[in-house]
Amino acid sequence: MIIKKGKVNWINLVNPSDKELAALKKEFGIHPIIIEELAEPSARSKVEIYGNYMFVVLHLPVYETQGRVSRRGEMDFLITKNAVISVSYEKLEPIEMLEEKIEDNPNYKDRLLGGDTARLLYYLIESCLLYSMRQLHHVDEKIDDIRSTLFEDQEKTLLEKISYVKRDLLSYYLITKSQSSIFNSLSKIGPDFFGDHTKVYFSDLEGDFLKVLQSCESYKDTIESFEKTNTQMLTIRMTKVMQRFSVLAFLTFPIMVFLALFTIDTNSRPIVGHSPYDFWILSGIVVGAILIMATIFRKKEWL
Repeated sequence: MIIKKGKVNWINLVNPSDKELAALKKEFGIHPIIIEELAEPSARSKVEIYGNYMFVVLHLPVYETQGRVSRRGEMDFLITKNAVISVSYEKLEPIEMLEEKIEDNPNYKDRLLGGDTARLLYYLIESCLLYSMRQLHHVDEKIDDIRSTLFEDQEKTLLEKISYVKRDLLSYYLITKSQSSIFNSLSKIGPDFFGDHTKVYFSDLEGDFLKVLQSCESYKDTIESFEKTNTQMLTIRMTKVMQRFSVLAFLTFPIMVFLALFTIDTNSRPIVGHSPYDFWILSGIVVGAILIMATIFRKKEWL
């Protein structure tokens, strides 16, 4: 348990123990059901008011480098009149960054802890939103890489890259989109709980959340357009290959028929058996026919 003290207090817990949760229950009068929810991650995001405190469950996307996909991270907040209690189940960058800033910069500490709990909650959630926006930077880099190689005959390689980015963006989008109701609820019930002067905080948070969501949707549309273009190019390439195979088959078919005629055992076969050069004569006819047809096909741009 890490406690930062000021005009309001910030209590931060990572993987809270039973002893820490029992201390919260005793000091702040938290309902046993809420304490049970804080013992492990929640499946559902929510904003609820219980008498003199507010309970917020917020999910945010966390990018896994090894799996190359975003997964769900969680921050829970209990907000009372004089304290904000944040609970996470792993070390999260946005919270660690705020802790470092408070330690290193007294002015920043006054900004976070020198007002009321609504302002502290605002900075905590804002840090999570900024982190979510930074999580899109790797997507931006990958999209730039795909854009730069889109017309360099690397369709199969790009297909794999696009698939990974699409999976990551879909996971990110599903996690982020599910938070819409949280920010909508905060903007509605936040001022009622904290006072009308806090309306600007929650309106700003809702606006910043929409920026994150819109950025994700924009990247999603971009990668889908790249996928469509890459698929079309791959289809064109495969069509050209099939066309060439069809032309080659057409080139060889009449030649095979021509040669098959000379294998028929009849009383009289032209060329065959009548000249010591009959093999070379037939070979010359075949090669000549192929060259003539190939020239015609090339002029028609079939080859």
